[in-house]
Amino acid sequence: MTAVVLVVAAWIGWPRDEETDEFADRAGNAVEQTDENGGDGTTDSGADSTAGTPSDPVTDGEVDPGEPALEVVDEPEFDTDGEPTERIEATWDEDIRAAARTTASAAVTAFSDVDQSADDWWKGLSPLLTPQAKAVYEDVDPRNVPVRQVTGPASVVDESSTLLTEVTVPTDVGDYTVMLVRADGGSPWLAEQIRPPS
Repeated sequence: MTAVVLVVAAWIGWPRDEETDEFADRAGNAVEQTDENGGDGTTDSGADSTAGTPSDPVTDGEVDPGEPALEVVDEPEFDTDGEPTERIEATWDEDIRAAARTTASAAVTAFSDVDQSADDWWKGLSPLLTPQAKAVYEDVDPRNVPVRQVTGPASVVDESSTLLTEVTVPTDVGDYTVMLVRADGGSPWLAEQIRPPS
């Protein structure tokens, strides 16, 4: 009887010992793999999956700083108010002549108004000049200007161009000649030159 019990116990315990040995073998293999990977228990597959991957592509509406700027093909012209402008055809008529005479007389009047400070003299004259003329006349000393007053009506003497003209202005030292220019038919006349009598 005792022999039968021992045989049964041995038969029942044998598979359990085999499973225990197999489990121990698996645990030992896991420990060996841990040691091979630096002892931190992580494998290559557990490393940061984001390392070495390219950044996400730029989405619509965003600008990639690495891309070149877009090439501008056409750029509209703008006036001082920032609105698109179109050139107006220039012609001669009595209103244009009157505007030229008025501008020339105003330019010589401001030029001859020397009984004031240099800053005030320049503030009165500069709005009547072209940008090129401003660069020339801004360094003029008003004390050296010989003319003192306009003595008669101005006269347009050259209408060969619709964008450029010459106007004579009588003064106390003789006739000044003012060269006027304009950008187009819708732009005002501006003084390019104020020439003393020859």
